[in-house]
Amino acid sequence: MNIFSKIFGKRSQSAGQLECFGLTGWWNSSFSAAERDYMEAAFRTLASPANPQSSTRGRGSTAFETAASLLIALADQLSAKAEDRDLASRVLAKAEQRAMAKNDTLGLHFVYDQMIRLHSHWNDTFANARDLAFAACRKQVRLAFQAAKALRQKYPGKPLPTHLGYLLASVTLEEVEDYEPAIELCRQAQSQGWAGDWPLRILRLNKKLCENGWAMKPIAPSGLARL
Repeated sequence: MNIFSKIFGKRSQSAGQLECFGLTGWWNSSFSAAERDYMEAAFRTLASPANPQSSTRGRGSTAFETAASLLIALADQLSAKAEDRDLASRVLAKAEQRAMAKNDTLGLHFVYDQMIRLHSHWNDTFANARDLAFAACRKQVRLAFQAAKALRQKYPGKPLPTHLGYLLASVTLEEVEDYEPAIELCRQAQSQGWAGDWPLRILRLNKKLCENGWAMKPIAPSGLARL
């Protein structure tokens, strides 16, 4: 059974996983019939991320651990086309809301990761994409210490992955020659144990700081220069 059936069920009342997580009302009220049809069609060929024998009949069966993880998967499938960005953003906003309501640290970490990927992909297409990506970086960075702890508890003995928020925020600040906060972000990421070439980045940024001197430069009119 493909993920289309798992997520949306076989009935218009969403007998599948949307109903499992209490998302049916939101789904029907937040999107037009045309939007719902479009998103359902987008998932028809997506393979199941879990046990393919998992039943979707009934309220208690689901291939996802949380509502946030389900919605992240939906948003990911809407990230390839510029015209789908609004739909993906609305899905991720709901994912953030549900993760916050459940105090789900890892859920929020991965919601913000997907937000960063979505908006940074369209930097050259939408005027606000850069700001939105940086704003998601801010949120993910603020949660980074707790997320690192949660990942170590869930996957003991495994190294932490790359932290996209730290990475993209430091790169963005470097691009506008705001080196001091970029260095601080790299140091934070390194001290928390997130994977990456942080020492090399710090060396490069320190060299640029010494060569050019320090000057505060906001990256956008919205004032998102510092974290």
